Amino acid sequence: MSTSTPPRTPTVAIARILRGLGLVQGDDFRVTGDYRNGERLGTFVLALSRHADETIATNADEIERLADEGPFAFRVSVRYPSGDSPMTGVANYGSRVREEPPAPAKPMAPEPAPEPEAVEPEPESAPELPPAASVASKFLEGARERAWGRQRAHALGWSTAQADLMAAAAAIQLQYRQDGMLRYFPQPGYAGHPVAEGRLTPLVNAGLLVISEPYGTGYKRVSVTADGREALHLWRAYRPTPAMKGPRMDREALHPLLGGELATSQNAAADEQYRHRLAHREAMYAAMDELHAWEARDERLWNVWARVQDITHRLGRSRPVGWVPTDEEIEAHHIDSDLVAELRAEAGRPTPKPDLPATPALPPRGLPPLTVAPDDVEQLDLFAEAS
Repeated sequence: MSTSTPPRTPTVAIARILRGLGLVQGDDFRVTGDYRNGERLGTFVLALSRHADETIATNADEIERLADEGPFAFRVSVRYPSGDSPMTGVANYGSRVREEPPAPAKPMAPEPAPEPEAVEPEPESAPELPPAASVASKFLEGARERAWGRQRAHALGWSTAQADLMAAAAAIQLQYRQDGMLRYFPQPGYAGHPVAEGRLTPLVNAGLLVISEPYGTGYKRVSVTADGREALHLWRAYRPTPAMKGPRMDREALHPLLGGELATSQNAAADEQYRHRLAHREAMYAAMDELHAWEARDERLWNVWARVQDITHRLGRSRPVGWVPTDEEIEAHHIDSDLVAELRAEAGRPTPKPDLPATPALPPRGLPPLTVAPDDVEQLDLFAEAS
């Protein structure tokens, strides 16, 4: 061990040796004295970590050799009181004990587990449907129809006031008179009660009501559509829980009837607009690929012209149309033959820069007019109690 000055105390001597092994004084070990009846017996090392014990046990002979080279000799004791974890003692007094580490126990080879017998899973078979026209088949079909009807009824989202408004329209009790006021006529011959026109807007936009002029100019009538009649029938048959709405929420938008005439028309129009957008996107991608190819080709040809003209920065300069290098320039600047062929082809027929297609406006959703439900006995019978 090379130190600047020899240690003057055993504490400094052993601390230098242990620090040279990578141990940290204060964290891994501490050097202290052993006293008895006020008399110092000697100096010993107290290991503070398992890492310190393992390092001292591994380098026990080296620690003793380095200590013997200095003025203070130390002895290293190693014991294994609990398995393979060493317990060390470094001191300049007392006896020296060296125990051999216990031999590692040979791991017992685990007995091979019996291989489970391969069980081939039985192929899952789809449940067999009952034969057509049987009682079970009719029951299954009825259950499907009821589940679908219940789902459509719950999706209406009506409040009690909106359901009453639909019932009044189906009973021909909502009319506009010549003064332009919407009124509710519970019975013929009575003065009507004014109705806020804004309450009709969500039902009209959902394709459930229409406003027509059956009696001439100035008189209008609110009628139910085919979707509205079916929606009212579902509401009466399945009686979903009405939505809790205040006067303002009654004017919020409603969804069309699931599977109804308006929903089918809207889905078809949305599909048509999607196909239109998809076709435009493909055309745009193709035009962008063509533009990128033109720009890459123009860059290659410009670099040839710039090299011949000794131009290093483009700065808005463009290659003259129809320019072709002379034979002397080709030889002097070692221009590739493929580039020369491109320049000559470009000079004979310049390629214009392609333009990107403009984004077209989406076609309007042309929805067919809604079918107005006829005033027949079946319609008026909607207000009978559902059995």
